[in-house]
Amino acid sequence: FTTTEINRNREMAAVLSKSPPLPRLGRLPAWMAALSLVGLLWPSPPGVAGELEPVSNSPAAPALALPDLGDRVHRLDDYSGQVVLVNFWATWCPPCVAEIPSLQRLHRSLSGQPFALLAVSMGENKQQVQEFSEKAGIDFPLLPDPAADVSQRWEIDFLPTSHLVDAQGHLRYSAYGEVNWDDDEVRATLRALLEEIDPGSAPAD
Repeated sequence: FTTTEINRNREMAAVLSKSPPLPRLGRLPAWMAALSLVGLLWPSPPGVAGELEPVSNSPAAPALALPDLGDRVHRLDDYSGQVVLVNFWATWCPPCVAEIPSLQRLHRSLSGQPFALLAVSMGENKQQVQEFSEKAGIDFPLLPDPAADVSQRWEIDFLPTSHLVDAQGHLRYSAYGEVNWDDDEVRATLRALLEEIDPGSAPAD
């Protein structure tokens, strides 16, 4: 892709998703822009669905500790005993933006359940994420990762990337690309993880 083609695709995706205009490539941190241009960090094409795939051997999830927009620090260890969806995204990534409405519905539908959603904004500062959040009306925790330290620890090279962590802190499922979190199979996977915590308590859709 040329820079012009990349920017055109982002603007088209913004229109289709009725989201605010996305930053052009030149506003990305230099190292992220460079990785994007050589294909080492790039969002999935708009409309390409990501699928939850089981993680082989269910390894322990990497450490995560980041402040949200209200400066509350979220540590993955603090969510022991809950199912945690860790979503890596960025405001400049069209499929990430397109995924947000279904993430919002998922978050609201599982309110009161042992479930948490943590959205890590890769390579973006608090102000960038705050401005986007206010326009989009997001009410789940957004965790800016300006130096991408956590993103690198989780070996993120594709956006969006989602990981489902079980109540024991193990990586159980991963998805690369935009996921429809309203999908029946996706919800069934989440219910199964919740059932492991308290059989019979997972909500029916």
